[in-house]
Amino acid sequence: MRTRLCFLTIFAAISVITAPAVHCIQEFTAARDPVRVRVAVAKGADSIRIFIAGNFRILDHLSNSVLLEEKYLPETGLTATDAGFGFDGKEISANAISVEPVGGSRVYINGRIFRGKIRIFKDGRKLTVVNTVDLEEYLYGVMRNEVSTWWPMEALKAQAIAARTYALSQIKESKAKDYDVTADVSSQVYGGIFSEKWRTNKAVDETRDQVLTYNGVIFPAFFHATCGGSTFDAAYLWNIDLPPLKGVKCRWCRKSPHFYWEKWMSVKEAEEKLAAAGYPVGDIIGFEAVKRDTFSARILELKVKGDKGEAILLAKDFRRMIGADIVRSTNFKVTVIGEYVAFEGLGWGHGVGLCQWGAYYMSRAGKKADEILGFYYPGSKITDLKDAK
Repeated sequence: MRTRLCFLTIFAAISVITAPAVHCIQEFTAARDPVRVRVAVAKGADSIRIFIAGNFRILDHLSNSVLLEEKYLPETGLTATDAGFGFDGKEISANAISVEPVGGSRVYINGRIFRGKIRIFKDGRKLTVVNTVDLEEYLYGVMRNEVSTWWPMEALKAQAIAARTYALSQIKESKAKDYDVTADVSSQVYGGIFSEKWRTNKAVDETRDQVLTYNGVIFPAFFHATCGGSTFDAAYLWNIDLPPLKGVKCRWCRKSPHFYWEKWMSVKEAEEKLAAAGYPVGDIIGFEAVKRDTFSARILELKVKGDKGEAILLAKDFRRMIGADIVRSTNFKVTVIGEYVAFEGLGWGHGVGLCQWGAYYMSRAGKKADEILGFYYPGSKITDLKDAK
């Protein structure tokens, strides 16, 4: 979830109607039918497990020439070789291959089944696997991993619209890259067919082609688990300055299981993590919140005091260094108690955009998907995809 050049170009065109704006409209229209997402389902892997239940063929991704046709591939390891790829006692020469199931066959990668096409490319001895899939089918594989299937339908529909909007924003930003999104928490968690459930699929179907726009333009509709009382301004994290992503006060998530959290870590482990990240402050003496966002109370800058020096870190970087499962949000307090560092805070996630547990409680109170999205993305509008820029 990041700032991207194309995204900034589009929003610069909002206030002044210029030729680049027209170009983006045409570009989006051209990609309208069908819209597909390129998802990195494995990245930088030494090897992957692959199994194909039925006929398949493997093509050189660049020349599109057929390299191999078989009726079945037992589960086997696939690795990068000097010449190309090795698997099941075979070696094929190519830098990137496309795996195409034939006649309804299924491709399993690391135990998961994926719709669409599979492309595998190598960088040295590392492998990246990209699943190219229809946007709506991609959302089928996302929803179950982002929200619970038993949540009210209006909360699920709000999530589906936010996830669709976010995916489209990434597609627009990633044209020069090998993939649009990853399958983990750094984008949206995607599990393929095994993640699909009837209720979450229904939410996707009932909101088909509905996206969020601001001044008619799709924007990165970030979301997170629990805001802890206030959502956060995206400008602090990704230098994105947009009214729908400036932050709102939220009273809805107070009963979330993630509203309050407390975690402990040994001082030694914290010192090791900081040193590994390039901050060898020695024995940790204490911490000080140097700067906080007055609206959300999240820490912006944190000072770490050690017997060999001090370091001032951006709180978002500190959270990444220590671990997002330990420091669950940047709205926290940190104290050294004996041989341990105690963290306690509010919320879970980066805090920008839709608060998922807030959406859950809003829907429990009778709010519709459009009201939920209007609250968390103020100034935005639900738009049909064909009319969005």
